[in-house]
Amino acid sequence: MKHGLRSVLLCLLLLLFLSLLLPPSSAAELPLQGIDVSRWQGEINWTKAKKSGVSFAVLRCYAYGKDSTFDANYDAASAKGIALGAYVYMYATTPQGAVQEAQRTLEALDGKALTLPLFLDVEDASVFRLSTEALTDLCLIELQLFAAAGYRVGFYTSMNHASTEIDAARLSDYQRWIARWTCYTTDQNKKTFTFADQSPSGTKKPDCEMWQFSNGGKGKTYGVSSAYVDLDYCYVDYGADGPAVPNGHCWQVSLTERSCTAPGMLHLTCADCGETRAVAYTLPAFGHTKPDKNGCCTRCGRNLSEAPDPPQDQPQAPGQICPFCGERHRGSIGRLLLLLHTILACIKAWT
Repeated sequence: MKHGLRSVLLCLLLLLFLSLLLPPSSAAELPLQGIDVSRWQGEINWTKAKKSGVSFAVLRCYAYGKDSTFDANYDAASAKGIALGAYVYMYATTPQGAVQEAQRTLEALDGKALTLPLFLDVEDASVFRLSTEALTDLCLIELQLFAAAGYRVGFYTSMNHASTEIDAARLSDYQRWIARWTCYTTDQNKKTFTFADQSPSGTKKPDCEMWQFSNGGKGKTYGVSSAYVDLDYCYVDYGADGPAVPNGHCWQVSLTERSCTAPGMLHLTCADCGETRAVAYTLPAFGHTKPDKNGCCTRCGRNLSEAPDPPQDQPQAPGQICPFCGERHRGSIGRLLLLLHTILACIKAWT
């Protein structure tokens, strides 16, 4: 019996010794190196891309139609173990157009899982003709529809547009993929670059989760048929929690646009299970204008001398109201505060 126990102890000590020799398992080393591609990059050798250090790629899936290379790139890159995200090039300039663009993007994805976010690419000149408020409203419509489908969600734009054309504060819940080119290529200079040309922590790095630092990556180096490819750094290990798999809801969408008395609302109803959601996509209600000579609001025509409008149901912010301090606690830290404050409230009630 003692001999058997001694053997077990020796085996355990041997396993402990071997475990000390093995490198500890850890999350992916950050930042990650990646590229973003569309049909303009032509055929891609994903084996060569992988060997060159590319660990992720963002594939264009929709731009006025499904990208013709999306499915082939998705299958080939996935087979090589490259983490994938996707993006849609935004053309929508109306709320109805944003709903349609988002729905067709989801149709183009056809239920495919994505490890990186599904990004809304905000860079076309047509969308920047809108006001900052109107463009941000449209971004929120598409982003919220993508999130409702079950994807991680973010937006792409240049650093300049993020600060001048979009109300970034209203998009603070979403991942940021920012273009600030330090290695820039034009048809005139014919230069090409690699990741070695830009430190991932350089002084020009914007505040973001992903940084597109070049439009002039050397195509041949990264297995791309075109002369150039965009180069990106990613500072988040999206793969730590596994790929985001669509939840299967078939959302039917209706919009209530912003008025004097109510915010713009996005109403979702699943055609399969009947689940409903309603979220605000725009700023709060306008409020009535100063009355005209007849005492009416010049925007909606309501006679302001009549009884006031009944209060509108406003979407509730996430989190729970704390019984101790009255604040709304959010996130994991908020849940701990809520638990602590609830205990304090109970103690106060007993004393």
